[in-house]
Amino acid sequence: MELLNGHTTHPDAQWYPEAELGVFVHWGISSVHGNIDISWSMMKDFKWTPERVSPDEYFSLAKDFNPKEYHPEKWAKAAKDAGFKYMVLTTKHHDGFAMWPSNFGNFNTKNYMNGRDLVGEYIKACRDNGLKVGLYYSPPDWWIMKDYMSFDGWYENEKTKNPPPQVVTDYHRSVIRGQVSELLTNYGKIDLIWFDGPGLDYITREEIYAYQPHIVIGRAFETDFRSTECELPDEEYYEKNLKGYWWECCHEWNSCWGYTKDEEYKPVSTIIDFYKITRKFGGNLLINMAPRANGELPKVVYERLKEFGKWLEDYRKNN
Repeated sequence: MELLNGHTTHPDAQWYPEAELGVFVHWGISSVHGNIDISWSMMKDFKWTPERVSPDEYFSLAKDFNPKEYHPEKWAKAAKDAGFKYMVLTTKHHDGFAMWPSNFGNFNTKNYMNGRDLVGEYIKACRDNGLKVGLYYSPPDWWIMKDYMSFDGWYENEKTKNPPPQVVTDYHRSVIRGQVSELLTNYGKIDLIWFDGPGLDYITREEIYAYQPHIVIGRAFETDFRSTECELPDEEYYEKNLKGYWWECCHEWNSCWGYTKDEEYKPVSTIIDFYKITRKFGGNLLINMAPRANGELPKVVYERLKEFGKWLEDYRKNN
């Protein structure tokens, strides 16, 4: 696939630099607790989460994750009505829990929830509402590597600090490659895959394009778009790092990436500022929302989306 300034030239990928707005959905077993950030709350010294829990407690949340009120078509419709163009769901975060019945690894909905395919339901909802389909995937997998991590000191006296044996790293690699191949072959057309970690160290661009020739691959300097996280660029940063490239700012609308019971969301005026700055420099804003454990988005999310959508409609008419 020919590249220009690092990004694909496939005609079916050219929607991305003009998309402007995407919805990020951080969701997984952490939502069962209700007051911890996704994955990172397992780190004993992690500051940006209301509470921290041991890895054993965190991983045990999987047995109680059963989202009976999961209706992603409601999320997608609200996002589309508000002017958003794409959505990105955490299919597997660093905690290693895959949100579909994967044949690779042993920590996914095949082992829990009677094999319910949360990813498949999400993809259908996006398509039915005219949103581009984005899949977040974390190559780092703390479930697989848990016996070789101290988690910032939870297991400092119990677990080895030596590199894991080759058999473990080989297994890790096989799970990543297998799961990514499932995501790219089981669901039809996927518009974007969003790696949070060194995805292309495990599966190449060429292999991904063989499955999905048109796909947008993110994020980082070696993929189709550059990214900032919870940080909006100024002129100097833009000129040095982003100019001439596709790029995206992912940011939290809620208080942290995962669901927390305070259900606090920034005011629409703040998101308007994020949007204006991002668009000033030609980027997309990927703004995060976090569902409850039962699959519902908090009421405040729908209120904020409706308010933002009304502002955006008026803004576009006058600019």
